[in-house]
Amino acid sequence: MAEQPKDPKAASGRLKTSSPDILRNLPVKQRLPMQYSQKLDNLRDTYKHIYLKFEDGAITADLADVLTKTGFLPHPQPDQKIKVLIHNIIKWLEGSNLLILHFRPKFTEFNLVNLLREIKLAAPSCNFEGLLPVFFGNISSSKQMEMFKHLGAFGIRYAFFLSSGAPIDHTLQELMEELDKFNGILVTQNSTGKISALDLGEDYEEEPVKVKTYKELLARGETALANGNFEEAIGFFSQAIEMGADFDALMDRGDAYYKTRKYMPALADYREAARLMKNSPAPHAKIGECCLALVPITMKAGDKAKAKEWFKNGMTHLRQAAAQVKKLEDDNLQTPENLPPIPFAPILAALAAADIRGLDLPAEEEEMAFFSKKALEKIRTREGMLSDVSAETRIEEAVLMARYGQYREAEKIFREIIAEDTEHAGPAFNNFAVELRKNGQYGKAFEIYAELLRLDIPDRDIVAENMKNAGQRHAAALKESGRADEAADVFRAILATHPAGREWILCDLALTCLSMGDRAQASLTLMEALYINPKLMKGPRFDSYKELAGLRDEIMNKLKESAR
Repeated sequence: MAEQPKDPKAASGRLKTSSPDILRNLPVKQRLPMQYSQKLDNLRDTYKHIYLKFEDGAITADLADVLTKTGFLPHPQPDQKIKVLIHNIIKWLEGSNLLILHFRPKFTEFNLVNLLREIKLAAPSCNFEGLLPVFFGNISSSKQMEMFKHLGAFGIRYAFFLSSGAPIDHTLQELMEELDKFNGILVTQNSTGKISALDLGEDYEEEPVKVKTYKELLARGETALANGNFEEAIGFFSQAIEMGADFDALMDRGDAYYKTRKYMPALADYREAARLMKNSPAPHAKIGECCLALVPITMKAGDKAKAKEWFKNGMTHLRQAAAQVKKLEDDNLQTPENLPPIPFAPILAALAAADIRGLDLPAEEEEMAFFSKKALEKIRTREGMLSDVSAETRIEEAVLMARYGQYREAEKIFREIIAEDTEHAGPAFNNFAVELRKNGQYGKAFEIYAELLRLDIPDRDIVAENMKNAGQRHAAALKESGRADEAADVFRAILATHPAGREWILCDLALTCLSMGDRAQASLTLMEALYINPKLMKGPRFDSYKELAGLRDEIMNKLKESAR
């Protein structure tokens, strides 16, 4: 009779822990289950099901593999839209499951705290004890404590702080170590019935009603701002500011004013924010952005001197913001983890938004180009950290690159962003195509619009119109260079999108066919245009297509001959 195993856990199919020397030589995904299977007994008994959501799908898949071998039932999750993710998180947590969540801000800097607030608004009774947030990067202990206080307000007991840019095996090792530490908290809680003050933030107490009201107003304002409801956001932020001016509230209301092109109120908020936080580059970058936005407005009004003054003020504040970034970097030479991934991000956003090309301000345009290129050089020195910043910031970087002729590098960034999330295709490719068109790169812009229309995007009519405009300029250049056959293909591609004013594109194609000596195809194309608009030839716009007038007479004669 075979000898019965002495370890009941081994009998149930769980892995025994081997000696350290043996484990050390095993592959990570084989070693970790053997190392942590028995250590995580309590955690497994409490949370059999673990939901996994990382921005990096490879981490999700490999961690699921390790947890399966450790005896858990993991549920790896794909990318999800915010509303879907909120719904699912509520469902997972209500089921008393564990959720390991890495949530990286994207377009609107909608961060984890925003996400938690949205969940609370949707499900006020939602319990976050089973949520384990994950952060990547070298974060100081003081910063961790600050984050714990924010998270503790939602009842979150623990967070993972992992190395940024580490090999995936190292990340898996860190994740299992953090799970082991969290398991220790559960064991302590089960034995004492209490959660340590450290895990909820030191001296955490129930907030006064006024503070809760203030935070709720900020949360609603941020949600409205993220959803594009700018007037509503202004209302919420204004109520909060009436209770007490705050840097973040002023910056957020300034952003809402800026989005509605109310630049003077935005300037007032940004200036007050700069007064409250003198060492922050962000408000000065925003002031610069507002001033530069007023340049084309005053030029259109015919006040060139005032436009130059706004430009000078804008650049002064951008330089001040750059000086403050340098001071922050100098002050944190020994503690770079205290810096954001891209310290120049606010300046980058201002430069990407400010475009004074074609305003008859050559000296100012040259000055801005010089400053922008210097800013790009600063940003590229921190390229290794770009994967940890928002897609919006990376788009702004690529916009500036494209603006100053770095097309290949810009396209690489745009395509990386789209590969991470196809929802970024519209903003990324539209921004790229706009810069290409303004620089006269109509052929490449046409190709980008055509590629964008092959995707599932909103506002297809607008994209098709932009593609038509770029395509017409591209086709004209092709004809001038003796490549009429390629120009004809461009017009056919435009027609396939069913654009507005289709009859005029048909006229362009008919002219192109004529230039190629194909009168028969030109006649058929013109007939199709006349079928759409029988009065086509009677308006002044047809004056630029005079060569087609004779073609119409030929068509009529042919029709008469065929009727005899």
